[in-house]
Amino acid sequence: MKKLTVLISIVCLVMANAGFTQNHWRVNNAQGIDADFTTVQDAFDAANDNDIVYIEGTNIPYAGASLSKPLTIIGPGYFLASNDSTQANLSSSIINNITLNATASGSYLAGLTIAQLTVGANNVIVERNNISTIYVGMTNTNVSNVIIRMNYLGSISDENNYNAYSTAVIRNNIITTYISTSNRAAWYIYNNTLFGNHYVLIQVCNSIIKNNIVQNTYPYEDRFCINTDITRNNTIEFNVCNKAPFNQPVLPNNIWDADMSQVFTQTGNNETRFYLIENSLAAGYGEGGIDCGAFGDATPYVLSGMPPVPHIFKATVPLSATPTSGLPVNVKIKSQK
Repeated sequence: MKKLTVLISIVCLVMANAGFTQNHWRVNNAQGIDADFTTVQDAFDAANDNDIVYIEGTNIPYAGASLSKPLTIIGPGYFLASNDSTQANLSSSIINNITLNATASGSYLAGLTIAQLTVGANNVIVERNNISTIYVGMTNTNVSNVIIRMNYLGSISDENNYNAYSTAVIRNNIITTYISTSNRAAWYIYNNTLFGNHYVLIQVCNSIIKNNIVQNTYPYEDRFCINTDITRNNTIEFNVCNKAPFNQPVLPNNIWDADMSQVFTQTGNNETRFYLIENSLAAGYGEGGIDCGAFGDATPYVLSGMPPVPHIFKATVPLSATPTSGLPVNVKIKSQK
């Protein structure tokens, strides 16, 4: 425990010198750790507008929380044992659910593992998180300018958004279930990699769908990649898919019958398996000659969702100090873009 306490203290020192000018608050629910808060909700309630809340990784999941003010919320990332040079402490910050209410407009979330995120606020950035379900919008609350990028996701939808409208940018995510909207949404869906066995992996309205790689693993022909029904009012171009629409228009400027062994490496972990192979069908196929998929374009997916702050990826901390040498601690710190 002493070793973990020393390591976390060093992390806090690094964060304090990361260029942030706002107040910093630590959340840690592990026994014996001297943090500001042990619950996420208490940190949200106590923080001032635009403060930074750092939710530290432990082996204990955090209870859900509701946010009603603009905050920057940062975790350590996810899949930390799967990739090199992530964190010295390999525990993720796992949170049951987070709800962003309308007054949380301008909030930023990164490096978190969340079972369910509900975004009911404008001008929110959700990046580099591992989230099972995202709902964009809330009942009777219009939501605009929501940016969801560089995440590892299950599903994204506006299913909780009754009698309201939403605009969002969904880009450079790895998505393992689906994207779905009602006709009250207008989303930009760019450079995502979708891989799953849902009925239809992209089923949206009033949206622009470009530069995505979509693989539906269902063996049936009526389970396909993108709903191209013209009544949905979408623009669909430069996508690489393994299955054509069933009983719907097969739109030009897309690849509908891609052999995914000619697209992905299909080896490695949950993230690196989606690297493009040399001479991939998706290489340069995107609009303007960019690569399709989560690793293409100007904001490529970042392995393990490492947040854009310095982090300790290796630390040597003795179990005890000595009268002559004290407590010699060696750390390696990396700045993450």
